[in-house]
Amino acid sequence: MADLLRRPGPLAHGLEPWDGPTLDDPHPDAVLFDMDGTLLDTETIWAGVVGSLVRSYGGVWRPGDDDAVLGWSVRALTAEIARRGVPLPSDEVAERLHAGVAAVLRRGLPWRPGARTLLVSLRRAGVPCALVTATYGSIVDGIVAQAPEGVFAVVVTGDGPARPKPAPDGYLDAASRLRVEPQRCAAVEDSPTGVRAALASGALTYAVDPAIVLPTDLAAHPRLRRVDGLAAVGRAVLATPGW
Repeated sequence: MADLLRRPGPLAHGLEPWDGPTLDDPHPDAVLFDMDGTLLDTETIWAGVVGSLVRSYGGVWRPGDDDAVLGWSVRALTAEIARRGVPLPSDEVAERLHAGVAAVLRRGLPWRPGARTLLVSLRRAGVPCALVTATYGSIVDGIVAQAPEGVFAVVVTGDGPARPKPAPDGYLDAASRLRVEPQRCAAVEDSPTGVRAALASGALTYAVDPAIVLPTDLAAHPRLRRVDGLAAVGRAVLATPGW
């Protein structure tokens, strides 16, 4: 398997090959993925739509505000937009945000490097995957339809009954629906909010953006693995011994 991940072949035909060493962690029974910023480079899209809406009502949105809302749930974003002076009901704000993001995504999905390769490799290896996202189903359904076929066995969206991240509910729900113990799952995240949710679920958590600053309690967590990108996750979860 390690050799397969290091060079192009039928498994990853037309996709990016893995390279480099493997990590020394056990093979998970399932992998639970965040979406925005992890599999898709959509964080800047969300921030851009939020900023445009705030400014359209005379509010102030500075470049630094984009980084401040990284990983926020739609509910948190709508509350922040209201705080910035936008006089719209929260449901209408959420609809406008999703419409704006959906309009951009219709031009094509901005996959993060290695994302499709990892998803296809996990499917071929028989490792079930779930998508756990704060984004609403109205957008997620279209994204799943454009993803490689059959890569997500379970999809948990932000308009479901679960509490949003940083609560662990979405990850716990995904693990339950996959019939896997959360502690035997790997979770893949990019933001402090998402990392906190994944760790709280008990999953072995891969933080794939080495540039993010994590609070001390998260950075020191024994179930956290900091890696540089999705290729490193592939080496860790597919090229290691079993439990």
